[in-house]
Amino acid sequence: MNFKISNNQINEIETIIQYRFNNVGLLERAFTHSSFANAENVADNERMEFFGDAILDYIVSEYLYLNYKDLTVGKLSTMRSNLVSATALRPVVKELGLMKYLRVANGAGGIKSASKKIESNLYEAIVAAVYSDGGISEAKKFILRTLKKNLENAHATLLKDSKTKLQEYCQHNKLPVPQYKMIERFGSENLPQYKYGLYIGDKLVSEGLGTSKKNAEQEAAREIVEKWRIN
Repeated sequence: MNFKISNNQINEIETIIQYRFNNVGLLERAFTHSSFANAENVADNERMEFFGDAILDYIVSEYLYLNYKDLTVGKLSTMRSNLVSATALRPVVKELGLMKYLRVANGAGGIKSASKKIESNLYEAIVAAVYSDGGISEAKKFILRTLKKNLENAHATLLKDSKTKLQEYCQHNKLPVPQYKMIERFGSENLPQYKYGLYIGDKLVSEGLGTSKKNAEQEAAREIVEKWRIN
């Protein structure tokens, strides 16, 4: 099997992300899902995801630090968490049209639609690839360009989060207090994944996935907030 991404695909990806690689092997690895890597015995992008997550946090933190000088550390942390979440990155990657280039194993195409974090994982891997090839300045350009709209509207992320909205909704409607219980922990030590269930009384009403317990709880709450159309 040909493990290389075609030259046409490389050109298309580089045009989309507006960066030309010196080492295209970094780009290829960034677009290699673990399912493909395991099936074909090649390197996957999980280490890149790990590194890219840290780079993304740094660049977004710097942006918020420089542009929101009157906000407390708590509010800056909330804004950053929302900006780099899977929920925020998912539409960015979809709009860029990058998911079609992600290499998954034959018969594993459903992963792309089933995983709620696969888009953000890809984004983080691309960040790491650009950084490794062109340095922090190029990684910063990529992040600030692709997240421009989100960053410019960052203050809106301080609005009530989904868990708070649901809590207040339940109190107002005399419903049981929402409870969050871990269903499963999986993934590697470096890239753990958590699945949490959201219970109203004894009823499981939604589930959420995240790289932290907090993110998984928020994802579970977000789903039910959208389903119940809670404002």
